[in-house]
Amino acid sequence: MEENLNNLDIIIYGAGAVGAYVCGWLTPIYNKVYLLARGKNAQVIKSKGLTLYQNSLDNKQVINVNVIEDLDEKPNATIVLIAVKNYDLEEAAKDIYSKLGDKPIIVALQNGVENQAILPKYFSKVIYGVIMISAWRNEPGVFGHRIKGYVIIGTLNNTLQAEMKDIKNSFSSGLKFRISQNIQDAIHTKLVFNLSNSILTLINHTEIDKESAPKFGHIYYRTLVEGINILEAAGFKEHRLPGLVPWSVLKKTTKESDEKSGTMVLNQLKGVGPNSMTQDIIIRQKAQSELEHLNGYLINLAKNLGILAPYNSTIYELCKFQFQKKPFKQIEVKEVWEIIRQKLN
Repeated sequence: MEENLNNLDIIIYGAGAVGAYVCGWLTPIYNKVYLLARGKNAQVIKSKGLTLYQNSLDNKQVINVNVIEDLDEKPNATIVLIAVKNYDLEEAAKDIYSKLGDKPIIVALQNGVENQAILPKYFSKVIYGVIMISAWRNEPGVFGHRIKGYVIIGTLNNTLQAEMKDIKNSFSSGLKFRISQNIQDAIHTKLVFNLSNSILTLINHTEIDKESAPKFGHIYYRTLVEGINILEAAGFKEHRLPGLVPWSVLKKTTKESDEKSGTMVLNQLKGVGPNSMTQDIIIRQKAQSELEHLNGYLINLAKNLGILAPYNSTIYELCKFQFQKKPFKQIEVKEVWEIIRQKLN
């Protein structure tokens, strides 16, 4: 691969919040980035541009980006960054392979490890990315974010080092890339953070009263630390990801009073945008979510290790039940608390 990516076609496959932001940040520094979008999203971005803003629409920026609606429009693409979620990944992989074959380098930006089972069936050159960003879609063509993050990239067997350096060097003025030799640890470190997605979707944390705050803090931090304990038992190590609370701090927090934990987490969540699961279930009212690929994966890991996971299993079971209801309604923290307490006794 060349020392830089000049004149090579780069496709962002998926125009959700992550794909839109990656395209929006790369386009000003590289003019051969193409966003694969469809339907209303594609129409709006083509006609009005891609609207991105940080925290408030008062800070919006409109970027004219290259939009394609089919891979046939760019048959010689060198890199495809896949930004769809795991539940759409198999279909996306089939589409890419049927039109581009095994020629492009694939950069996978999904949460969790499901992509490691799907993508190698179709492609021999796969780079896995852990993207640190809190972003959401307001409406077609309009996306918000809280903090601009970066991407940790790596391969399962530490190959494609030259290719990853090219990506890092060519794109870093638009979006920072960091190469890791321990990508599995990075993926699983973010997985701990992703466990909170289900909690914040299931429980209405924006209207928690003083009495319920300690219970919420207890559930929140113990669910995450239970996840850490399972991953450590499986042999994974913490990979420092700036912006995420270190595991040692999370563990220490569970030794504090529930009152203090409740205050801490509610203060931490102020001003935070909707996470990806909340966007799927509450905002877009979709039937699909990442529940199986995040919480389900962790619970299966615990079962295989013979480890009990009362906090995560309760959140998982309640989410699975509640998410099927139409319309979905969040439940009170007291209800979750009682079920967990019964499991612990």
